[in-house]
Amino acid sequence: MGGDTTETEDKTPDGSSGQSFTDPAEPMLPTPSETTAWKSIYMAGACSFIQATQFAIFFASMWPYILTLKPDVKQGSFGVVVALYSVSQCICSVGFGWWSNRIGQVRLPLIVGFLIMACGNLTYLSLQYWPSHHLYVMMAARFIAGGGTGMTYNRLLILNLKYLGNMSLLRAYASTASTMKDRSRAIACVSGGIAIGTMIGPGLQLLFAPLGADGINVLGLTISIYSSPALFCLILNGLGLLIVKFAFEEKYIIKHENDVKHDEENGEKTAKKLGNPDFIAILLCVFTRFLQIFLNTTTESIGSAYLMMMFSYEKEEAVTVNAGIHTVSGSIAATMFICFIFTKIREYVKIRTFTLISLIMPLTWLIATYPYNFYSGSVKIMVNGSHADCDLNKYSWCADQKTINQYVYIIGYILVFGVAFTFMNITVTTLFSKVVGPRPQGTYQGIYQTAGSFGRMFAPIIMSYTYTLYGPSVPWLILIVSFIFLILAWIVLRERMVPFGEYEPSKIDHSN
Repeated sequence: MGGDTTETEDKTPDGSSGQSFTDPAEPMLPTPSETTAWKSIYMAGACSFIQATQFAIFFASMWPYILTLKPDVKQGSFGVVVALYSVSQCICSVGFGWWSNRIGQVRLPLIVGFLIMACGNLTYLSLQYWPSHHLYVMMAARFIAGGGTGMTYNRLLILNLKYLGNMSLLRAYASTASTMKDRSRAIACVSGGIAIGTMIGPGLQLLFAPLGADGINVLGLTISIYSSPALFCLILNGLGLLIVKFAFEEKYIIKHENDVKHDEENGEKTAKKLGNPDFIAILLCVFTRFLQIFLNTTTESIGSAYLMMMFSYEKEEAVTVNAGIHTVSGSIAATMFICFIFTKIREYVKIRTFTLISLIMPLTWLIATYPYNFYSGSVKIMVNGSHADCDLNKYSWCADQKTINQYVYIIGYILVFGVAFTFMNITVTTLFSKVVGPRPQGTYQGIYQTAGSFGRMFAPIIMSYTYTLYGPSVPWLILIVSFIFLILAWIVLRERMVPFGEYEPSKIDHSN
């Protein structure tokens, strides 16, 4: 696999290496290639964009929607709604991944995944018909949709276990289907699809803002600013099915003679033995991924409630402003990813330096938006008939809650999620792949992605409950301390964050 694997090939009955890829009995198997499979990588990036969009598009409107249906709901309960998506994603990623490898197919599991997502979106659309169980139906809808995305997300990355090992993540597929020369660009394609979908998803809510809270009635179904994202995601499900059916083809870089060593005495070939990668470097990359997703999910899960409380926005206004912020951030992120993928600017990106910069930016934003006690302004207390301002009946901390500068929050948000996290998605992911080295990366990439999944799972529960009990001060303080610790770790361990086999003082390029 061009130096990217150490496994020996299976032998067919006729003694040849590998499986016949023209065998009509097994049309789903990957196709060997000596060059980077750009078409399949682009299609994988498109599918990852669809998956990430379906996850993120609901965040701008979910809290205002459940507040409209169930006015007495608290932020802590809403955190469970957000977390259930990731819980289901983790469970189904393992179960369906085993099934995919068991049957040796790609398209059938993908199709099932998209159909499960469609069921989740249909359940979300049916919220308006459950007058007594809104919160539980929303939980069920997100749980079902998470299972579908866990299935699809996993299958996009899992190549047949018999030939390539357990490739459990989309980034692992990019590593497998690309040469070493194209590695960072290939990973940027799929990482960009995930990152752009996550950022632009909430921004797509602007498309539905004209519908308003009342919306329009179509065959007994109310299509409003709150329910329209589920209908839009059904369209994305259809698009994903078309991509899987007509455009996606799994390929991998074929193995070469330099992947094996010869035993001249016995006339045998055995796989080269590689040393273990640097555990400390891997652990730092994994924790960086966890904290990045933890911060991202925190702002998504409490974002609309925070805008309504801190800046006195009504529900529909909070949805529009939140969507606008994400639109700008997503546009910046998309532009940066396109430049990185299709221009030579990536040659000037020094991975460790830009990683450190991308960590300092969110820390600066968190410190600048912390509601210090010495601030003079306080939040307004909610009055009857309005969902804007702070609800003193729900949250006792409203009486002493200080306000922050609205423009510092919004501009900083755009810089963090549009610029800093885009660099982080590129640099840390690429560096992690290089730290792991020329070996099957499924297990390592699985750990890397699982760290993000745990961040997405724990953030809404921990931060929503601390927000409910103490307001935004405690969640912000947790994040500030975490980022300070992470930045110090990167500074202290900077010389270890190098490609596999290069952790020797004489080999380290200190300019990077």
